[in-house]
Amino acid sequence: MEIDSSRIQDLVNRPSESLSVELKRWIDPVSSEGISKIVRTVLALRNHGGGYLVIGFDNKTLRPDVENVLADVQSAFHIDKIQGLISRFSSEPFEIVVEFPEREGQVYPVIVVPPGVKTPVASKSDLHNDDNKKLISTDDVYVRSLQANNTPSTTKAGWKDWPTIVEVCFDNREADIGRFLRRHLSGLKPETVREFAAVMAKGMEPEISVEDLLKECLQEGVKRFQEVIEERAVELPDQETWEVALLMSGDAPTHSANLQFLSLLDSSNPNYTGWPIWLDSRNFIDESARLYPFEGAWEAFINSLDSIWGGVHLDFMRLDPKGKFYLRRALLEDISNGSQAPEPLKVLDFCLPIIRSAEAIAVGIAFAKAMGYETEHTVLDFAFRWTRLRGRELRSWAQPSRHLLPRHNEYQDEVVVFVNVPLDTPLSALSEYVDQVVQPLYEVFNGFTLSKDVVEDLTRRLVERRL
Repeated sequence: MEIDSSRIQDLVNRPSESLSVELKRWIDPVSSEGISKIVRTVLALRNHGGGYLVIGFDNKTLRPDVENVLADVQSAFHIDKIQGLISRFSSEPFEIVVEFPEREGQVYPVIVVPPGVKTPVASKSDLHNDDNKKLISTDDVYVRSLQANNTPSTTKAGWKDWPTIVEVCFDNREADIGRFLRRHLSGLKPETVREFAAVMAKGMEPEISVEDLLKECLQEGVKRFQEVIEERAVELPDQETWEVALLMSGDAPTHSANLQFLSLLDSSNPNYTGWPIWLDSRNFIDESARLYPFEGAWEAFINSLDSIWGGVHLDFMRLDPKGKFYLRRALLEDISNGSQAPEPLKVLDFCLPIIRSAEAIAVGIAFAKAMGYETEHTVLDFAFRWTRLRGRELRSWAQPSRHLLPRHNEYQDEVVVFVNVPLDTPLSALSEYVDQVVQPLYEVFNGFTLSKDVVEDLTRRLVERRL
């Protein structure tokens, strides 16, 4: 597996539990209880679609567990030992990875569980403790689920969990089917493929345009951002802005701007990157960056240009329980302080719009499902906006291994793109919508068009956490 080292490091720098991340206090991976906790969690994360088990942290306080620290962490959690446990208890073998990031001189094991499950995994062996109490039973299926207070946990699968398990497995199977069709349809005439696509697209076109509502959401976000900046008397550097507005159109239970709503979103956020879209900042050390309620919604202004962890971020976001979300983010091209960072306002990296747009759509889907919107009757309407584009050069910077001949934009300063995504869209089909978002952006750079294969590859790497 390809591992995002920055994401792994962020898991210990800023620990937080979600359906894809579980925190455990220090455990002995040789004891029956320790084996049980590892196996149950890893199998649950596999059935969830992948994730991380972070050991050495209290899941309630989110602080490092200073008690019972093992003398040799790397030996105790050696990959051969942990992989051996999975092979011993999992009904279907799959590869895991164990990483050892550091925080304040202490090494913490992070077990990385890959996505790609096509059939649910179950335990194939029993496990008893010294008192002959059964900790794991043959045929047990474990899942990640939300408790009554919207806190994530690992439990045995119940009847309510099976639709989600089946959906995850079918998403991965659809990805295989999509690759199969692309291989076998590549020889068809272009006009045949276009006619087929046109027929399929007719049933997905929204009946009512919501572009005006999305524009209003963008403008409301800008207005609130400017008010917050004035209130806090913050001076910001010159930087390009990327914005996304999301409206959820459908029926859902009523939510309000309370802590339960925030916990619901935090637990359902897939956390695809080290700095997730619409992240929960309630536990940030910097109190000024924490979420706060304002006029029936949660909002936060995060200015970490001088972060002690080395990351630079400039975000403003609003999370409205009525199904309206807004995010304004300064891109790394303009605020990065690394040695290889480009000059501000001169470059647009062609990879970042793909990754950020794909993450916004995927997180929006996860939020809508968690909020109870009907999968088959809900549409997510997105607006994406890039500003201060004139005079920039489109090239590769964030991922130097990807090469692109520089393209220049001498005229257009702003690009706004609208896209409608049905809630029942599988992650395997996400790249089709991401392509709709980014191609109009690239076209202002002398009519450039990026290959769909590149968009699909980066989108797939995002959802598989392989960036």
